[in-house]
Parts: sequence; structure tokens; C-alpha cells
Amino acid sequence: MGQFPRLISYLKPYRKRVILAVILLLCITFTPIVMPKLIGYTIDRVLPQHNYRALDWVFWGIVGLYAFRGIVSFWLNFTIGWLGQRIVFDLRFQSYRHLNRLSLAYYDSRQTGKIMARLMGDIDFIQQMISGGFVTFMADMFSVIAILIVLFMMQWKLALVAVAGIPFYVINFKLFIRHIRPLGIELRDRWDAMLGVLQEKLAGIAVVKAFAREEYETERFVDTIRDNFTIGMKQMRLNRKLGANAQVIRAIFTGIILWYGGVIILHHHMLIGQLLAFNALVAQLYDPAVRIVDFNVTVQWTVAAMERVFETLDTLPEIVDAEEAITMRDMKGAVEFDHVTFAYEKGNPVLHDVSLKVNPGEMIAIVGPSGSGKTTFVNLIARFYEVTNGCVKVDDVDLRRLRLESIRRQISIVSQESLLFSVSLRENIKYGFHDATDLQIIQAAQHGDMHEFIMALPLSYDTKIGEEGIKLSVGQKQRMSIARAAITDPKILILDDATSALDSKTEANVQAALERLMKGRTSFVIAHRLSTIVMADRIVVMSEGRIVDVGTHQELVARPGVYQTLYNEQFRSAQESNLEALLA
Repeated sequence: MGQFPRLISYLKPYRKRVILAVILLLCITFTPIVMPKLIGYTIDRVLPQHNYRALDWVFWGIVGLYAFRGIVSFWLNFTIGWLGQRIVFDLRFQSYRHLNRLSLAYYDSRQTGKIMARLMGDIDFIQQMISGGFVTFMADMFSVIAILIVLFMMQWKLALVAVAGIPFYVINFKLFIRHIRPLGIELRDRWDAMLGVLQEKLAGIAVVKAFAREEYETERFVDTIRDNFTIGMKQMRLNRKLGANAQVIRAIFTGIILWYGGVIILHHHMLIGQLLAFNALVAQLYDPAVRIVDFNVTVQWTVAAMERVFETLDTLPEIVDAEEAITMRDMKGAVEFDHVTFAYEKGNPVLHDVSLKVNPGEMIAIVGPSGSGKTTFVNLIARFYEVTNGCVKVDDVDLRRLRLESIRRQISIVSQESLLFSVSLRENIKYGFHDATDLQIIQAAQHGDMHEFIMALPLSYDTKIGEEGIKLSVGQKQRMSIARAAITDPKILILDDATSALDSKTEANVQAALERLMKGRTSFVIAHRLSTIVMADRIVVMSEGRIVDVGTHQELVARPGVYQTLYNEQFRSAQESNLEALLA
């Protein structure tokens, strides 16, 4: 419950609406108290005296009371609903903005489905708490205070009997809540895990189908939701027992009140109408406890949801601008790795004491076996991760002294997997330069050899490509990524195995587009096919997180080492493929 004060702090900018809601809530709280008093007055005063005029006033009083309550209820629900939606807006906005600021390391260790569950599902539960549970809690609190005052004014001895039932409600609640709360937390954790698995499997549905694992995955998912069902039923069973006990306690004390009230009436210290009004008010005293019980499951889920949302908001980005960080407006493109060591996990480095100087406009190819640290190496240039030891410099300035935005706006990356968004081709191309003119968009598309294809489409650049570019071929997606990289006019270009997934013809087209893009820029090219990097100014050979050799293609092929081994393996493989083609 410690997160509630923090949640309430989000209401501070909307004080006027909160005050209005409290006033309306007070009006709603006191109107039910009037009704039993009217009933008691009618039975004890109006009916015995056959006062028809007073009876008319009672009728119109009841009509007016319900009309007033209806109007106040409307505005209360509207105001509380607005506050709930506004907090949802603020929390979602702050959470999404914060998620964008978090470093890649945060996403490396978390499933996308779980992150989405926090941003959407958890915040929805908070909204339900504000719009429903919070109002219920405040109304119950005001009702109990007001009803107790009226009860003691009516008959203090009988009021003591009614109050004596409250501790039994509290004890009953305490006995069950210590078992219900952990189940609520566990159920929410399992819910997050289920969403994470579901997102992962749906994203990889092609793999599931390729290996005919539909039934297997269905059985696994059924096991997950069966566990959720078991825990949910256990929680509901406890919750219903709590509610049933509360009803029994209420019935016992209602019986005692009516019995003792009857004794008081027989001694002429109370009228029948007063006893009926008293009993009606007591029912309103016990009802809040029952409502709290009924709402308990949602409360527990919401508490867990708040803890998760605020845990995300409290997570600090690992990569942030230094207080005196400067903006590099005119980057030349010189890059230096100065004795860089890097580890994703402490004590397990993936790069070991790496040093390399790259001149502006130079094309550097990076090769090596899988897992040698190539992608990690280029990711450090964009400062996606913080080096463990040493430093990475751009134009002789440590990256940690530069503003992140000024670095990344002058670096473009084309990776093996080209992620496109489900918007128009125009929006995808100008994603990194939102204010790009139509001419700049066309020039970028020409860089990627996509202009003619786009113009042949019915809506040309306004064509929507579907989620993740599913209406485009793999090669077209890659050329779109090249166009998106070109429009920012980067000083440093990173190509992370950008052609490995393409066939020979498509690769040739994409390679030609990449060569146009690399002209005049500092380029880092990761490639498994050595044929694509023979023209590099220098080739950096990596193995087990270390730079083991540097040189031109001719120099590296001529001397024994990792590069020569890789070249011979690829050359032999190519020869065998050509021989098989001839025999066929």
C-alpha cells in the first residue's frame, strides 16, 4: 500500500476537480442517511396522526432526494472518471517516455510482452482503482463516520451494540487478507509471464508451423492458463469465504440489534419507526465492509500493478548525458577505440582491451567467427552500451562527453533485420529526419534504389506497407532501410551484416545501393561473405572479443591466420556450389 501516496501525488495538478469530487462525494454520502430518518418520521409521526399534508411532503421529499442523488451521482462519476483517465494518460505518457530513455541493456533482459503488460494492463488496473475502488473507499469512510454520529444521537446503547460488530469484520478481514494478497501478486506475475510467452510465440509463429509444433505450443499455453485458473480460483475461494463470514457476522449483529431494540421499545424508550430507521442505518454501516471484501481482488491486483509501474519509472537509464555534455554539430567521422573492454554482465567481458583508430571517410570491414564480438564492437560507436574500461572517441572526443542525441543523429545503422513500421513508405523513409522535403525523400529512395518501384505503386510514397513491412520482399526492406539511413546524411555509417539474408541477385542490387551510400562517409561493415568487403580500406579481424589482425584483403589472405582460414573455407564452399550447379 506504500505506493498509494505516490499515486495520489499525480492528482495534485488537478486540485480543483479533486475538491469538487470530495464535495460531491460528501453529498452522496449524506443522502442515504436522510432516507431512514424520513421512513422513521413517517411511521412514528405522520401515519399515527393521519396527516395527509405531511405525507405529501414526505413523498415529494423522497422524490427530490432521489433526483438530487441522481444528479450528484452523474457529476461525481464524470469527475472521478475524468481524473482516472487523466492519471492513466499521465502514467502511460511518462512510462512510454521513460521506456524510450532506458538503455538497450534493459530490453536485453526483459520480454516485450511483459513490458507491454506494464504499459497497458497494469495502468488499466490503476485506472479501475481510481474510478471505482478509490471512490468506494472514500464513500465508505465518510459513510461510516456520518452513520456512527447519527446512530449515537438516536440511541447510544443500541449504537454500542452496532459498533461492537465492527472489530469482528476487521479480524475476519485480517485473517484472510494475509493469504489473499500473496496470491494476487503471484497471479499478476504469472499473467505477465503468460503475456511474454504469448508475444514471443506469436512473433515466431512461422517457426512453430515450420516444425509442426502447434499442438505442443497449445499444450504449453494450456498449462500456463491452467495454473492461472488454479491460483485465481484459490484466491476467489478465499475471497468468497471472507465475504460469507462477513455476511454471517452482519446477520448475527442485526439480530441482536432488533432483539435489543425490541426490548427498548417495550420499555417505551424508543419508537418502532426509530428502530426501523436505526436498523436501516446499521445495514449501511456494515455494507461498506462487504463492498471492500467484494472489491478486494481488484485492490490486490492494483497494488501489484502500481508496484510494477513505479518500478519501471524508478529504473534509471544506464546511458545518460553527463552534466557538462557538449553538442558535436559538425562531426568529421574519426573514430578511436582506446583500450576498450566491455561486458554485458560483470566479470564476463565480451571485448578485451580493443584498440583501433579510424580516419574520416575510411571504410572498415569487421570479420570474424560468430560470437567474436563484431556487433558489440559497432554498438559501442553509437553508445548503445557503456564501455567497462577504456573509451570510445569520435573526432578525439570521448563519447561520454557528448550529448547522446548529437551522436546518434549523425550515425546511421543498417542491420540484417530491417524493421519497418506499419505506416506509409514516405513516413518510413523520413523516420530519422521528420522535416525532410519531398525532394530529400526522393533522393534518399534513389540512394536505396527504391524510387522507381515506389512510383509504380498506385499511391506511390503514400502506400502503407503493413506491419513490419510484410508487403515488401526482403531485398526491398533492406533498400528501404538504406533509404532511411541516407536521408539523415550520416557522418558514420554502420552496416551490420546487411546483405547476409539475401540471394545473389538481390544482394548485388543492395550492395550497389550500399556503395553509393558509403561514399564520403566513415563506414563500419560487418560481413560474413568476404566477397562483399574485398574493397575495404582496412579489414579488422576479430576472434573471442579481441582484434587479432588488421590489413587489406590482399595482405590478410597472404598471411596465415583467422582471415585466411575464413577465406579458404568460403572459397572452397563456393567452388563446391559451382561444381554442383555444373553437374546438375
